[in-house]
Amino acid sequence: MRALPLSVALLSLALLTACRSYSVNYDYDVTASYGRYRTFDYYTSKKGTGGTTTLMDKRVRAAVEKELQAKGFAMETKGDPDFLVTYYPIVQNRKVRTNARMGMGWGYRPFYGGVSTTTSQVRNYKEGSIVIEIVDFKTNQLIWQGAAEGALTGLNNPEDADEVVPKAVRDILAKFPPK
Repeated sequence: MRALPLSVALLSLALLTACRSYSVNYDYDVTASYGRYRTFDYYTSKKGTGGTTTLMDKRVRAAVEKELQAKGFAMETKGDPDFLVTYYPIVQNRKVRTNARMGMGWGYRPFYGGVSTTTSQVRNYKEGSIVIEIVDFKTNQLIWQGAAEGALTGLNNPEDADEVVPKAVRDILAKFPPK
């Protein structure tokens, strides 16, 4: 009898992590002249802040570079690029509490009785998002930003990350540059 509520809780947690759904949103400066942008570089220590430090950073950076080049933008590391790209793979530890109640009762009018118990379990999981921002190099103003909220949630191994990150980055950059 006790195994049923526990299995229901584990099944719901498995479904939560197995569904790799995420939501993509974006915003941009409607006054920017996106047609003049041809080259890009990353917003790194030579031009600002940031840099590639973790394996997830490297995955996101490689996916961003691939998608921008597929859109016809060229990487410019020697001279001044038209725009700078910065990205943030954000992963936070989260907790979910599951409660299972079991009980039984007896009685006949007007006398009733019963016994019940509640079991509570806390499960830890990682929730993560990818944020990409594009800054005009000359004005140093943010002109476009997009995010895949929840894209890094439920990644249990490097193979999962290698599959999900490029798709999430492609989905984020699908609306860049705006028409």
